[in-house]
Formats: sequence, C-alpha cells, structure tokens
Amino acid sequence: MKSQNNIGKELNDPRVLTDVGDVPVQEIRDCGVDDDRLMSVISESVKLVMEEDPLRPLVLGGDHSISFPVVRAVSEKLGGPVDILHLDAHPDIYDCFEGNKYSHASSFARIMEGGYARRLLQVGIRSITTEGREQGKRFGVEQYEMRTFSKDCHFLENLKLGEGVKGVYISVDVDCLDPAFAPGVSHIEPGGLSFRDVLNILHNLEGNLVAADVVEFNPQRDTVDGMTAMVAAKLVRELAAKMSK
Repeated sequence: MKSQNNIGKELNDPRVLTDVGDVPVQEIRDCGVDDDRLMSVISESVKLVMEEDPLRPLVLGGDHSISFPVVRAVSEKLGGPVDILHLDAHPDIYDCFEGNKYSHASSFARIMEGGYARRLLQVGIRSITTEGREQGKRFGVEQYEMRTFSKDCHFLENLKLGEGVKGVYISVDVDCLDPAFAPGVSHIEPGGLSFRDVLNILHNLEGNLVAADVVEFNPQRDTVDGMTAMVAAKLVRELAAKMSK
C-alpha cells in the first residue's frame, strides 16, 4: 500500500503512525476476568498511550464494544467530552443487548450515559429498530439514515465538529460501507456508503481529531484476495493522516 494518503500526506515517518502493541482482550476474558474489569483494562491501556504526548490513539477492533472504553479513556484523559462521528450500518445504542450492557450493540448507550460525548452523529444507518430510534432521541443523537443520504450528503460532507469541547473522535464500523466495497463483516447490510462517500466525509471534516477506531472487520467473511482487509487498512491510513500534525 502506498505511503501517501489520498490528499498527499507522507505516512512513512514513525512520528505519524507507529504500532504500540495489542491488548489481548480475548485472552484476558478467557482467564475469567469480568467485563467491568476488562473494560477498565482497555481504558487504562489507551490512557497509557496518551501519556506519551503527543501520541493520539487510533484503535483497531475487534468488535464495536471497544469504543466505549476507548472514548471513556480519551474523555477522562482530556478532561471533558468530545464530539463523535460514528460511521455504521447500525446505531449500536441498545440499552442492553442480549443481556450484555457492554455488547457491541450497546457501546454508544454507555458513552452517552457517561457524558463522554457532547454530540454524536451516526452516519450510514440502515438497520435500526424502534429502540434504536428511541434511544437516539433519549440521548439527543443525530442519526442520518441511508434512505435520506442523497439529501443529507452535502451537510455530512462539510462537517465542523469539536469546537467548545476536547476535540473530535471518529468511530468507523467497516459495515458502514456497502458490502460491494467491504464484504468481510459479520453483519452485511446492503445499501451502504461507498468508499468515496466515506473519504469525502473524513477529508472535509473540520475539527481537531484526538482519537479514532476502526472496528468490525471479520477476516473469516472476507474475499479470498482480502479486499476488505485492504479497505480497512486504507481507512486506517486516512484517519492517521487526518490525525497527524
């Protein structure tokens, strides 16, 4: 993959993008550690990275359950809420999904409850229940569904976020993309964003990007040539370029 992003920024410099290692989530869980403690381990790991100023965390999933502890860590470390741009086919805002309050489908309910976000914009939504809409209203979430994307896209491609708060957090669920671009996900939802739609939203966003995640890539569902892996890697590249000074 080329070392420049789509707007010509060089990423070879280790000061722009460097790997600080893994949090062995599944191994910790297999040791019998409860979910509260597991979430704390993820949060503390992110804070550890942020100790090394000016490092900014760009976290790779795993599923969307990681967004809650990552956002919590970023907000606590920076001393206040952030604005969140959340690209996803699903709102992931159930109060408690299948009996698990830390489910991948509940992460943004925990974030909003905790006061870690001022604004939450959810873009690419095309699989949403009544509870998802009600929870959205409860927390004042700005939900942009794919059925109105052609009307909303001018606004979404000219976002200005983070003023008056501690910055902007971007969470990208790979299934925000139409499966034609990224079939290697656990929950395929046709009728999604194109890769160019996502690039336009990311490139044109005005705001101080303090942290991000890319989640829900499932290699077991990918094409034989690893198309989704490449798409996910390119999303990481674009976010790293957006985040770097």
